Amino acid sequence: MSRPVTAGIRAQILLNLEKQSESRCRASRRLAAVEEDAMTSQYNMQGAKGKEPAYPKEASLAHDQGDLEETVNWLVADVATHEEALSFATKTFERLKEEMKLMREQMAELVAMNQSLSNLVKILQDKVAGLRASNQKLLRTNSASNSQERSSRVDVQRPMKYSDSRDARAIDNFLFQVDYYMNLQNVVEEDLKIKTVAMLLEGDAMAWWRRKMLDIENGDCTIRTFDDFRKQLKGYFMPVDAERHAYQLVANLKQTGALRDYIRAYQKVMLDVPMMPEKDKLHWFIIGLQSWAQADVERSNPKTLEQAYVATERLADTQRKSYTDTFKSTKQSDHDCKREEW
Repeated sequence: MSRPVTAGIRAQILLNLEKQSESRCRASRRLAAVEEDAMTSQYNMQGAKGKEPAYPKEASLAHDQGDLEETVNWLVADVATHEEALSFATKTFERLKEEMKLMREQMAELVAMNQSLSNLVKILQDKVAGLRASNQKLLRTNSASNSQERSSRVDVQRPMKYSDSRDARAIDNFLFQVDYYMNLQNVVEEDLKIKTVAMLLEGDAMAWWRRKMLDIENGDCTIRTFDDFRKQLKGYFMPVDAERHAYQLVANLKQTGALRDYIRAYQKVMLDVPMMPEKDKLHWFIIGLQSWAQADVERSNPKTLEQAYVATERLADTQRKSYTDTFKSTKQSDHDCKREEW
């Protein structure tokens, strides 16, 4: 828009200057004509002394005065026109200066904006490159993770389903297997854990869960986590006297054979009494040993059940080695006796 406007203003200024030049030329010609007329009149007056003038004196003076006034009036009007044109040119020049100043400011703003956009584009390009690199790395990681997860899930066997057994050990084993299975399958959401264990129920256990779901919908029961499910299942199917019965088994368990057989039997019973204090577990284990083994284990002064297991295992190894050495010695003695007989 600035170029057409500037060109138009320039054309207008040139036109005004041409008009001014033409007006000056006309004024010059008129002045020359007036001067010529004045000189002619003066010549006629001087050359006609004593004679009749070629023209009447009054008429000539009036004619010259009229021409002079007309010329002066025309010059005044022409000067006014020139002043008007000059004023217009001055205003136009000032407007052009303002427009040029505005254009320079706009140009500076555009340059700054262009630089800012260039910097922003570079920053965005760097971010896009970083995101692409991160995305590629994440895709490779997810691909490897998914591949590993798929292979691990193929190898993990689902636990056996639970029906209605009221054996405490069977219930604990089922819940342990389910918990271990979900850890291997990376099941972390509590709602998904509950759905997973519910799919491993059958028979009376599934019927029990259906009733529980109705109770949950009616607001009579709340099961939000796998631990809640575990407590509800054990509370319904676990025998009332299961813990008392397990304590009785612990108290009545005695060593009647090999030490390692006693250790295995005691460890199995311990699964039924997970809440028994450590000192009670240690006490009943030592009490169940035969007197000779009990005295030997007590000399090692175990502080935990695991330490008592280790001391008993060591005693079993010593006993076995002693038996082996005795057997070899007896066999060698019999062999020597036979050689003497020969």
